[in-house]
Amino acid sequence: MENLTYYLPLLLCPLMLVMLFFFMKRMSDGNNNNKSEPNANDLQKDMNHLMEQNQKLMKEIDTLKRSP
Repeated sequence: MENLTYYLPLLLCPLMLVMLFFFMKRMSDGNNNNKSEPNANDLQKDMNHLMEQNQKLMKEIDTLKRSP
């Protein structure tokens, strides 16, 4: 019984690696099918939205620094 406790992790390790590779491949295959190339207009809209958020957060930080 003691031998089993020593060899069990060695036997499970390759099995876990095979499962890990299988799931990683499956996840990457699923992501490639759903992706489409974003166009310039969408990227510009996202960039403008992020810049607006950044400005709002900077104003909030300034007001928090000035408050007692």
